[in-house]
Amino acid sequence: MSNQREEALPNWARMLGTNGFRTFVALVEGYFADKRIPMRLDADEGVVRPGAEVFAQTSVFGLQNIAQTCSQSNREMWQELIAAHFNCIFAASDEQNALNIDVSDFGKVRGLLRARLYPLDLLNQSVETVHRPGPEGTLEVVVLDLPTTVRTVARSEAKAWPLEHETLFEIGRHNLSQQDRLKDTVVSVQPGVDLHLLTGDAFYAASHALILDVYLPRPLPHGALVAMPKRDVLLVHHIRNIGAVEAIGSMLQAVVGMHTDGPGSLSPHLYWHRHGEFITLPYQMEGDGESLNFAPPGDFAEMLHQLSDRADLS
Repeated sequence: MSNQREEALPNWARMLGTNGFRTFVALVEGYFADKRIPMRLDADEGVVRPGAEVFAQTSVFGLQNIAQTCSQSNREMWQELIAAHFNCIFAASDEQNALNIDVSDFGKVRGLLRARLYPLDLLNQSVETVHRPGPEGTLEVVVLDLPTTVRTVARSEAKAWPLEHETLFEIGRHNLSQQDRLKDTVVSVQPGVDLHLLTGDAFYAASHALILDVYLPRPLPHGALVAMPKRDVLLVHHIRNIGAVEAIGSMLQAVVGMHTDGPGSLSPHLYWHRHGEFITLPYQMEGDGESLNFAPPGDFAEMLHQLSDRADLS
């Protein structure tokens, strides 16, 4: 298989390879044909667009997550994986699937609201969502947490509720905070330098970045390094000394791999979390990931310089 043929694949599908991409598309199209759901598969955007008459709300389904899942599995399992993925979306609940569920009574759905982080390409799939900017490269979105799946709330649905969007985000974050706390696995980079691998709910783990303060010790005057490469993991380093430099290298290697492989790729960025704000720390991987060019903003570089001076004096 030539590199030129690989490069012709859309970015979301490159991990499948040319033959795998053809198989994947055929299986997705076959699923919808079997269900007799009219649709159009947009390979460039990596989405399935059901016919406008199918659901009460305009719905577009992204393909990157299920493509990443398939790429990590034997091809013989792809049909089953694709069916399970879409069956969760269409699963019946009180004789209504997730897309047609009645949300007109806010009192009944209030407890189902969650705040969840999505990658920016969600906007290619739907502009109907109730969203606002999250950490750079992400959107904070109001969703419904249903028994078998998660679905976004349409603006037209929220318009019928007696609340401003800002209040919906507050409710969504509150309900997220009431879920089980993430499991904290500590990984030692070197003596005195630890990374915290926070895992739990596969749909929401990374979204706990929105309530990160509940996971951080106090005081933490220099803040923390944070990454959310995919939806089921949150990486955190508590900045206490110049060991943060070692943590940066380890985190970036993990971020690049996790975000590329997925499934559920979210953000390729590394952030400095300080005073409730996520500040992006720019970097570039060079030489097929063999070298790293890290170019932090001035405030962060100054903080590292101060930590270095303290280490020299100790």
